[in-house]
Amino acid sequence: MKYIIILFTLSLLTLSSCTDKTDLSQFPLTGEGGVPSLDSVSYVQQEPIWTGYNEPRAILLGREPLVYIADTKNNRIVQLDLSGAEIGSLGIRSPVAIAQDYNYDLLVIGDSILPITNDTISFLYRIKLVPVNGFLSQASLLPLMGSNYATPLTSNKRKFSGVGVFADNGYILTRRGPDNTSSLDPDNALLKVYGVDSVTSVTSLSGFQVTGNGVYSIDMMSAITTFNNELTDFIITRNSEGFGFKVLWFVYDQLKGTYNPKFVPSENVDILSVQIGTPVGITVDNNKNVYVVDNSNDSLYKYSSLGKLKSESFGGPGSGTKQLNFPAGVSFFDKVLYIADTGNNRIVRYKLSTDLN
Repeated sequence: MKYIIILFTLSLLTLSSCTDKTDLSQFPLTGEGGVPSLDSVSYVQQEPIWTGYNEPRAILLGREPLVYIADTKNNRIVQLDLSGAEIGSLGIRSPVAIAQDYNYDLLVIGDSILPITNDTISFLYRIKLVPVNGFLSQASLLPLMGSNYATPLTSNKRKFSGVGVFADNGYILTRRGPDNTSSLDPDNALLKVYGVDSVTSVTSLSGFQVTGNGVYSIDMMSAITTFNNELTDFIITRNSEGFGFKVLWFVYDQLKGTYNPKFVPSENVDILSVQIGTPVGITVDNNKNVYVVDNSNDSLYKYSSLGKLKSESFGGPGSGTKQLNFPAGVSFFDKVLYIADTGNNRIVRYKLSTDLN
């Protein structure tokens, strides 16, 4: 029955996404897994836990809605229904990030091996679902762009770390690399890209600092998220070591044509002042709450749209209730939070206690 629903849904769519280092132990805690209890609201882990994965690095709740998992060490993207039943999968080398455009195409970052040199580079692939009635296992990978793409220089040491999609089906890539000495074309870059069957334009966004730890820094970018039905704004995470602003929300100034941080240090907002460890996954909900998974603190941080750290944040190392082990991916849909709990080889789901009924 679920396959008929998928077919029907996609057919209709064819016709008509600065303080000391802080872990959660500094909050008043209660319950299992180090759950903040500043108020009565907390996340409740849902059963069953989804298992059978090998270091899953990313999870996406699609627009259908269906669930997509980057099952990284099994070299595949897995497609599930909302109950967790597997619909199908598609092979791809070491997938690490997934997004979906407004045509229901998947955009996936995986690895590719170059001939002759045998260098491993990141590659952005497109997967078209509508032509195959929504069945991932019947789709094929369309290579779009390698991380060594000349902009205008080229380097096989560059890597893509995240992808997001804007409402006009343009997409944005976070690129990182070791050589940032060139003022013309440093490895660290935010690339705005257009093109469906092939890349038609690539723009490296300007105004950012390719090194350092300031509020304009794009050094050590680990993930990116855009906002549903919006054209410009985005949030990145940076997994730099030690002190630094690691969750940066950028808004576009239409008059000046520049990107600026939504929050600055003088405002003393939690999203900047609370020092987390190594954030590697990020998503937002329709109220613009921000969810970040931190794989050195084994935690989920939730911030409001005003940058305030919410008491629903939770975490702690382990495999028990509300415990995580090197989590790397996070997504949100219909009041449910989904986390790729990488070190535990599982997907865990959580619902706010106020949403249980």
